[in-house]
Amino acid sequence: MSSSSPLQITFSQLTHSVKVPMQTGEEKDERSAWSRLKQRVFRKKTYGERQILRNLDGTFLPGRLTGILGPSGSGKTTLLNLLAGQISTGSTGGDIWVNGRPTTGAGLRRLAGYVNQEDVILSTQTVQEAIEMSITLRPPPQAAEIEADDGLPLPAAMEAHAAKPAAERRAEMRERSDQALALFGLGKCRDTMVGDAGAKGVSGGEKKRTAIAMEWVSEARVLFLDEPTSGLDAHSALLATRQLRQVAQTGRTVVAVLHQPSSEMFALLDDVLVLLDGRIVYLGPREQLVGYLARLGRPCGMYVNPADHLFNSVLFAEAAADGAADGAQAQARADELVAAWAASPEAAELRRRVDTPELAPVGRAQFRRTAPALRQLRYLLTRETRNALRNPLVLSIRLVQSCFFGLLIGLVFLNTQNRSVDVQQQNFSGSLFFTSVAQFLVAILSVSSVFTAQRLVFQRERRAGYYGLPAYYAAKNIVELPIQVCVPVLYSCIAYWLLGLRRDAGRFFIFVATTVSLNLCGFACGMLLAASFDSLATILSLLPVVFMPFLLFGGLLVNTGNSTVWLRWIQWTSPIKYAYTALMKNQFVGYRVGGQDIGDAYLRRADLGSFSIAANIVLILVIALLAWAMAFVALARLASEGSKLHERSARQEELLLGPPDERFVSAQPQAEKQAPPRIEPPSLPESSDLV
Repeated sequence: MSSSSPLQITFSQLTHSVKVPMQTGEEKDERSAWSRLKQRVFRKKTYGERQILRNLDGTFLPGRLTGILGPSGSGKTTLLNLLAGQISTGSTGGDIWVNGRPTTGAGLRRLAGYVNQEDVILSTQTVQEAIEMSITLRPPPQAAEIEADDGLPLPAAMEAHAAKPAAERRAEMRERSDQALALFGLGKCRDTMVGDAGAKGVSGGEKKRTAIAMEWVSEARVLFLDEPTSGLDAHSALLATRQLRQVAQTGRTVVAVLHQPSSEMFALLDDVLVLLDGRIVYLGPREQLVGYLARLGRPCGMYVNPADHLFNSVLFAEAAADGAADGAQAQARADELVAAWAASPEAAELRRRVDTPELAPVGRAQFRRTAPALRQLRYLLTRETRNALRNPLVLSIRLVQSCFFGLLIGLVFLNTQNRSVDVQQQNFSGSLFFTSVAQFLVAILSVSSVFTAQRLVFQRERRAGYYGLPAYYAAKNIVELPIQVCVPVLYSCIAYWLLGLRRDAGRFFIFVATTVSLNLCGFACGMLLAASFDSLATILSLLPVVFMPFLLFGGLLVNTGNSTVWLRWIQWTSPIKYAYTALMKNQFVGYRVGGQDIGDAYLRRADLGSFSIAANIVLILVIALLAWAMAFVALARLASEGSKLHERSARQEELLLGPPDERFVSAQPQAEKQAPPRIEPPSLPESSDLV
């Protein structure tokens, strides 16, 4: 790791509020139940503001592990997410600085790594693959910084780094991932898949440490973690905290929300921030907290965990004494603690640190970068292919479905060509309609169920800056397209000949082309639904509303040429109608039985429209392209929080690269203004020191 300026985060008068619906009291009157119901449903909702954070002043220092403590609802996660640039809603006030340069959460997003409380990693990746993905898609800025320090501008330095031989880059990546595996104690599970609820993988502690390692290898100088010990056993939680302490000792600024840490975990913290009711009641060195509480008249016993004492005897003193403190007592206690903190010498010292922050320059190489689009696409293609191969059950089910439906329809309508004219007309039209419905519906359901399971992975990775939407969308479709082609081809090879359709190679290939295009259309519509709604249950509830009109106007159940005029337009939006028309014309145009032309006459009675077979197939593909485009837009909306924040953070980057705020420059001693210090981080600890 190259030398790098430390990053000190300071904030002043920081506030955050959200709008919440207000419940208005209902008067008791003599109105009927129906009148009261109408008033309740149609009245205009009123909203009020709920203050989550209230005028916070503080600083997070480099080289120190800061733990944020406080009861549920105190604003811990909100503060962390606000500083990490993870919040795009609500109203925010106050000032944030990095090394004295004004910024926002969006600007900090370019400098900081973020670990969610719930670890979301693609289940089919191994631990080592997940870490190497972070190295590949989010190359460490220090790799370019070394070359930039030699005189190359940063873009040229990054290009020079990318121009290294592939073998050399792979060796560097493997060395870096081996360091992470050793540091976080993941060597024994490096080749184990992460897994999920349906497939057993690594343990909860190993998964949490993998998520932290993925941020560590990106060389972010600031690391935010939301409850990194949540859901872990005591040993795993202690190990994770110890490793965070080691990361902080390399010169990084590490801030973690902790939920009632054990005494061993508490002893590993350098600084402690205690929040209550969205306000600070302590922020300073961990070793000074017990003395501060003693001055408040709440001394901590010799063998008592200070964190437990803080919660049980300080923040909730009345609840511990009386069983359950009411809202007024809790508010009075919070006001008392906040007032005591504001008047303390520790708060005055904190205010001094806020007013005289570190002013070392922020280097351009310290900003987090994303790999070039082509590298993103290459990696995602490999990952999506690997994901498909490691999920053989999903592919097997699709192939079994295709064989089952092909055999089912073929055996039900077996040798229809040997039946009477009326039976042939009914059976052929019924089997072709079933083919159209099955190919479209099964494709929608298959992609919806698979993609909704990966939707959260996409959201988290996109927000973390692993890749852009175009690369992800292209890779997803490129890998899925062969499956969407093979499945209908397999169905066609089974069903076409069992049904006794016209034995002509050209007509068989038209049948295949129609089913393939319809399957692709269903795949695109399934992507659209999965990108638009976050729950498979919602999609399944909505699907009949979308699907039934397509089914009704598909060409068999209703003679669309003579249907209700003002509803007739629905047929032109139905891919089932176009597919059914193409298959019917492919079978019945010029179809003769015993020298009698029965096909053309039957098509005239069915009144399926004047479009040719080719035109119908093209229209199916046009609908598919429209659905693909709409799915892309829906995914862009899904990732819009990240996109908006990225746009704002790009504007913030120039502020961070500029001079510090004048108020801090004038407050610094003259010697500090002349020579801003740089910190040479200590070498990484050996993995044996962590256990």
